[in-house]
Amino acid sequence: MTQEQGVGPHRGRPRRAAIDAAIIRATVELLTEGGVQATTVTAVADRAGVARATVYLRWPSRSALVGAAARAAVGGQVLPLTGDIEHDIRFAAQFVQHVFELPSTTAILPEIMRGVLAHPPELQFDSIAPRRRDFAGLYAKGAESAGFDDRIDPHLPFDVLLGTALMSLLAKGRPMTPAEAEQIADVVIRGLRTD
Repeated sequence: MTQEQGVGPHRGRPRRAAIDAAIIRATVELLTEGGVQATTVTAVADRAGVARATVYLRWPSRSALVGAAARAAVGGQVLPLTGDIEHDIRFAAQFVQHVFELPSTTAILPEIMRGVLAHPPELQFDSIAPRRRDFAGLYAKGAESAGFDDRIDPHLPFDVLLGTALMSLLAKGRPMTPAEAEQIADVVIRGLRTD
C-alpha cells in the first residue's frame, strides 16, 4: 500500500501485546513487593526483560506506567460514562464496589496512597482514577438540566463514592457489598437532587 491509500510507511517493530502485558505484570509485582520507590523504569524493564526505551515508548512517565499497572491490578477497566448523571452515579457505585473487592486492590492500595500523598507526589491521582475528571465534567455540564445541584464541586459525587468504598474497607475490614453500593448511590442521588 502507498501513503496515498491512507497507510504510512512502517517504522520499527510492531507493538506486541505480550510485551505490554509483561511490562504491566512486572510493574504490579514491583509495586506489591517494594512499593512505588522500588518501581523504577529500570527495575520494570529488567524484570520484564525489555529495554527501558521499550517501556518509555508505551508509557511516557513512571506515573503513567504505575497508573496503568494500578488499573490493570484492579481489573483493567476504565469506568464507562454515558452522560446520564443518575445512571453514571449508580454504575460508578457498583464499579467502585467491584474494584474494591478484588484482592489486588488491597495489595496495591497502600502503595497508591503513599505515592499520591508523598511530597512531592510520586503518582498523580488522575493516572490512577482517570475518569474522575471526566465524570466531573459531565456533572458540571449536565447537572442543572438533569435536576441535580449544579452549585457543588462537580468532583464531589465521584469522591463520595470512592471515599465510601475506601472507608468501608478501612472501618469494616472488607469491601462494601453490592447492596451497600446501591444504597450509597441512592443517598448520593437523593442528596444531589434539587427537585
